Amino acid sequence: MPKSVYDALDTAKTSKEHFRITLLSVAGTFLDGYDISIIGVALTIITALSAFSYTNTALGKGLMAASTTIGMLFGALSIGYITDLKGRKFMYLWDMVIFIIFTTAISLSFNFWSLFIFRLILGLAIGADYAIGATIISEFTPKKSRGKFLASDGLAWWVGAAFAFIVGYLLLPFGNNSWRWMFAIGIIPAIIVLILRRKVPESARWLANQGEISKARNTEKIITGKYDVLKVVRQKVSFWTLFSKKYIKNTVYFGLAWFFYDIAFYGIGLFTPTILILLGLSHSLSILGSAIFSSLAILGSVMCILTVDRWGRKPITILGFAGMFVSLLVLAVVAMIVPTDAFAAGSVGIVIAAMYILFEVTQSWGMGSTDFVYGQELFPTTIRATGQGWGTSISRIGAILGLTTFPTIVALYGLGYGLLFFAVAGLIGMLLTIFMAPETKSKSLEELTE
Repeated sequence: MPKSVYDALDTAKTSKEHFRITLLSVAGTFLDGYDISIIGVALTIITALSAFSYTNTALGKGLMAASTTIGMLFGALSIGYITDLKGRKFMYLWDMVIFIIFTTAISLSFNFWSLFIFRLILGLAIGADYAIGATIISEFTPKKSRGKFLASDGLAWWVGAAFAFIVGYLLLPFGNNSWRWMFAIGIIPAIIVLILRRKVPESARWLANQGEISKARNTEKIITGKYDVLKVVRQKVSFWTLFSKKYIKNTVYFGLAWFFYDIAFYGIGLFTPTILILLGLSHSLSILGSAIFSSLAILGSVMCILTVDRWGRKPITILGFAGMFVSLLVLAVVAMIVPTDAFAAGSVGIVIAAMYILFEVTQSWGMGSTDFVYGQELFPTTIRATGQGWGTSISRIGAILGLTTFPTIVALYGLGYGLLFFAVAGLIGMLLTIFMAPETKSKSLEELTE
């Protein structure tokens, strides 16, 4: 395919349309960050309620924390594939409808299993949005700044997570039913996003691949004020293209790197309030501390936005995994050798705070943001949403493993070994990136995949 086929899109000056489409796309990731994080706060409340008493068991707590993640595992890959078949905009709207319906249901849950099932179905919508939102951003934005726009997906997650902990902290005084309001608040932005997304056009790249050249040109004109989509050869959408000789290395790397990242990240992220309580903080201070640490992850995402198109995708992903490994290793050693009642005291408390800061900043600087970039640049238009969905689904397996294994390891061997488990995951992710990851900056999507 000639490089000039989408030249108007690839070389366009950044416009308000780029920002508008990106904002509406990353809004889904914001809602994911909010929902995934607010369950960490809610768990500190519902474990005391008789109807949700199963969350007091290690398995129950792990299942509830992983419920949305399980749904994402299935939603990202299946709906990502539907997005490649039926178009980006089709599921771009419907996944937000599902989000609104089941967030409402979650806020009305009456026992452990109703809450678990509603959150699992909600995960289908969130997983779908991972595949759809990033794909729309990548197919509309100029190649020289594509990394920045895609990395903003990661930033949106952290803003959503920080907002969740702040909301959770502010609602704690409202008693045993405050967790219902924590979830219900997420409905409001979802409705606004659904209404505004209706005006986002279909992807020119997807339209052209369907043979809809005139519609593709109209989309380009809306975004750039001009068009140059030439006749393109329609290519068949096939899931198995991911495992063809041409893309198998990209598929394996992307899935495994995100898998090991999510083992560590989800385990730390969702259990931060619980970990801080184990480290000596009170209930309310553990929630406030979680809000502060999540806010620091925003700094890492901003660093990614500023460096991803200059330094490249690979270096900052390696540095991100390295920071995760070092910080988690130090935290593990501290938890193993320092008495529990001394965790929050003096120099030990300073070391713990410093390592938490290092973890949050580096993980969001690296794979926490570049997972949205790599997933779009490693696969062609015919399976781009499927490829992003593949990485998301495999990463959710890692997240589920981290969320369900960590409480068990802590119960059997102590906090230190639980943190060591996460540190090893960070080390493996770093080695995978060093030896398998390509560099994809400053190239058009067609140059990268054709």
